[in-house]
Amino acid sequence: DRNALQIAQFEQHLARVASYLESAYEKLSAGLKHEVSQPIPAILYKTWTEFEQTNLNPGFLPEGVLAFAEPGRGRLTLPIDLPPDKLNGLIQHEMTHIFAFDIIPRTLFQRGIPLWIDEGLASYFEGVWAPLDLMMIRDAAITEQIPKLSKSDFQPLSGRLVYNLGHAAFEF
Repeated sequence: DRNALQIAQFEQHLARVASYLESAYEKLSAGLKHEVSQPIPAILYKTWTEFEQTNLNPGFLPEGVLAFAEPGRGRLTLPIDLPPDKLNGLIQHEMTHIFAFDIIPRTLFQRGIPLWIDEGLASYFEGVWAPLDLMMIRDAAITEQIPKLSKSDFQPLSGRLVYNLGHAAFEF
């Protein structure tokens, strides 16, 4: 049966994904000295194509969105068909958002948390600098075009700069 085969192929990855989720939780719990108040549901998709077609997010998923964490529901949604290091990093990134949502409930802020804080913290805990991201930071520093982080006017989904500047700020 084709469905049984697909389920078996998906299930063979679950132990690895569960291990990544548990490791991410432990790293964040120790690093932020915090325990999340509720269990964290994880909705997993076998492929990125299936994830891209999700209707869990009320809006359109823009190109480049690899996964997401929901502040209101405290859940992760992600595909699992990435190479192990990329999947582990993605889980760490999204799990950081879950911790941030638990520590600072979004209902407390009318304007929201600056994007460089949200994405920068998640990128920082991911713990890896991609070569192009480092290049972007170096270029901004060399050309003296690093914006003041007190100006939190980055637009949502404005590219990698907001992630990278936030990551650099937390690393500093």
